[in-house]
This record gives sequence, structure tokens and C-alpha cells, in this order.
Amino acid sequence: MAINISSFTAWITIEGRSCPIYALRNTSERDATCWIPSQEGKKFSVNWSNRFRDKPVFAQLSIDGVICSTHFMLDAWNYPDDADAIGISYATTSDFTRRDFVFSAIQVTDDDAYLYTLDSPPAFGTIRLELWEADIEQIVRAPFQHRYGGDVLEGQVIHEMSKKAGAHHVKFGGEYVPPPSRPFAFNYRPYDILLAGGIIPRSAPTQPRVAVKSEAVDDRIHALEAQLASLRAQKTGSTTHTSRPKFADLKTHWRSDPRTGKAVQVIDLTDL
Repeated sequence: MAINISSFTAWITIEGRSCPIYALRNTSERDATCWIPSQEGKKFSVNWSNRFRDKPVFAQLSIDGVICSTHFMLDAWNYPDDADAIGISYATTSDFTRRDFVFSAIQVTDDDAYLYTLDSPPAFGTIRLELWEADIEQIVRAPFQHRYGGDVLEGQVIHEMSKKAGAHHVKFGGEYVPPPSRPFAFNYRPYDILLAGGIIPRSAPTQPRVAVKSEAVDDRIHALEAQLASLRAQKTGSTTHTSRPKFADLKTHWRSDPRTGKAVQVIDLTDL
């Protein structure tokens, strides 16, 4: 459940679940008050949204009288990618650490040293979110720098006769370092620089082809053709001229043709 004022909406979640509200009262068009049931030991978040984001808004969150957060929500016209809802669940305690908001039981005592709490009890029991329209002249984005020395929400002790004895208050939980972000970075350089730096692997060199002279290829072809012709002649001679000497018995040799320079087969017929 939530409170609505104009285009603004505010609500509390306790450990991720929306908290119910009771006795909602609007004292004016610009103010609203309600009650929520606190839960001892539970963490909670204060959330708000701006439906239109037509103007920049400055927000201040105070819990039990202690300012816990100040921030801006920028307008959608100049900053369309910014979120239109914000949730605050912790106070920043240093440049690197946080402490969550936690509902806690008030400690009571019968020590007379705390009698002053009867007349001026600590300011607890209220979570107050204030929103103001802002006029922003310039936006400077800079790394977060924490300001030390501010008020903190710690355990409260009051006299047992106080009317607020047994109630809850809010204190900061244990200090912790938030988990690191998970950025995705794409470093870039020209292709030649990446290649020279060994980032882009070089392809394996190709083996050069051995050039073969066409004349040698032609000579080999003629030699194979001559051998093929010889085999065919052997086959023909063995079937049609059985009385003549077999071609395989003939003496043959190879020599270079003086006219063409090509290798030719010579058959010796001197013994026939």
C-alpha cells in the first residue's frame, strides 16, 4: 500500500514486501500522514516515485529526527534514461561502507539518570520523506565523497516510566562493504595496433607452392602416353599376331627428339 500526493507516490517495504498503511490522513493537498506496523529486527526500505518527472525534485529522508539521505530525481525531458522510482534502504557511513535501516526495540531502564527522557523523549517513531521542486542550473557527475561527523541512529535507552517504553525505534544495522559492481569494459584500438601488440593472433604463414615447368609436365604426359600405347600394342599383338614376337620381347629405350626436345620411346627392330 502507498501514499499518493499529486504525481508522487511513497511506500515502505519490509524485507522486500510492501507494508500496509493505516489511518491515512491528508492534512492538505501537499501533505499526508499514516501509520505502519514496524517489525523488530527487520530491515526496511523507503521508496518513492514520480509519475511524470516534469521537474527536478530534491528529496530528503529523515528517520527518528536524523537525516539519512538526500538526493535528486531529475526531470524526464533532459534525462529520459534516469529512473522514475527510488528506494533507500541504508545510510552511507563512509566512502566504502553502509548500514541498513533496521527496526529495533527500545531499551528501558529504571536508572534515574534517564528520568530526563520522561520530559524530552528522543524523537523516534517517524519516517519522514520531504520532496521539493528544484531549479537545477548545472549537473556535475563526480565520485561519491562521504561527509563524516553526521548523526547516526544507534540503540536508544529511556526510563521505564516513559509512555514510549516498549515501542520500536530505528537504528543502523552492522556496517558492511557493499558488493562490487560488475562492469563490462570494451577496450579498443585500431586493428593494426592490436595485431602488432599480439592481441589479435597472426594467421599461420602458408607454404609457398613449388612452381613446376610446363615443359617437364608435357614430357611426363608424353612418356605416360607412350607407355599406354605400348601396353595396348602388347595386348593387340598377343591376340592377333601370335606368330610374331611379343611386343614385350622387343627392346625399347627412350631418347630426346632433337626437333621438339621431348622424350620419345624407340623400339629396336634389328633382330626381327
